[in-house]
Amino acid sequence: MSGPSTGPSNLRSFSKSSSRRIQPSELGSRVGEGSMRTLQLIHRQDKGQIQASPFQGDFAENRPRTSETPNLSEFPVPGLSALSRSQVRTPSGSEGFFKDLSAEARRDFAALATHFRCPGSTVLISEAQKPSRILFLLEGGVNISMNSSDGRRLLLGVAGAGDTLGLTSAISGDSSEIRAQAMYPCSIASLRRGDFLGILSRHPSANQNVARELCADLARIRGRLRIFGLASSAMARLAHLLLEWCGAGHPTREGIQIKCALTHREIGECIGASRETVTRALADFKAHGLVRLRGSNLVVTSPDALASYARIDSLPGPHRPAA
Repeated sequence: MSGPSTGPSNLRSFSKSSSRRIQPSELGSRVGEGSMRTLQLIHRQDKGQIQASPFQGDFAENRPRTSETPNLSEFPVPGLSALSRSQVRTPSGSEGFFKDLSAEARRDFAALATHFRCPGSTVLISEAQKPSRILFLLEGGVNISMNSSDGRRLLLGVAGAGDTLGLTSAISGDSSEIRAQAMYPCSIASLRRGDFLGILSRHPSANQNVARELCADLARIRGRLRIFGLASSAMARLAHLLLEWCGAGHPTREGIQIKCALTHREIGECIGASRETVTRALADFKAHGLVRLRGSNLVVTSPDALASYARIDSLPGPHRPAA
């Protein structure tokens, strides 16, 4: 995966406060997030929208985990640093909220946004947080999950460059229903909720982008419900997930190539299965020539054959839109 392309110079402008070190309290400890926009998975590699981590391990291995998972509001000041003008890498005009955003709206955004970098494992949004700010991921990857009180986790997906964290909560004012945690170091732009709503009221193009984002959220929710509602086994759910990723994969002579930075454990958390179950299912798919694993690349040799083997007849093909 490659990093996001450099955006217009206007978007890289800073507010006066961006040249100093940011205090954690300024970032808002209660940044709501109900947006299912974050269901977008790591398979957006075809547009190079997610920054690869230099620490990322092989697809078939577990990425090392730290015992501590610092929250944005409690992480020590040295861990959160403001970015200088030359350090900012912003998404291109074709990504997420910034797609086709007017020049005037970009200038408005640049004047109000605060830019910062956070280390990996930082919790950017916690469940039940109030929406004081909205975050725009400029570089990096963020795991989006729902967690139970007994420690179980459902991984909804991975947000990449250009994605918005906290969209639904920022609009509705409701508390967050998800947890957003950096996979590795991320560059982020932050807006106060009031400033964000002001941009929406002043710029029609920003409103159109938000409406498009929310419609895409709904489509992804339907896809995820299809996986859990219509797949009776973990193998079928995994096949559903791979076929979902194929929709944004890269066609090659060998099949549909998918770039995946998730470990087997994290894939299991996407479909409600254990790491061991995912490993066995992938090995079975590989033995039958349905997939090929090459580091962080996975190739689905024949989506139709994979669907047939997993006895899937309700999921639209990767080249056919859902009804």
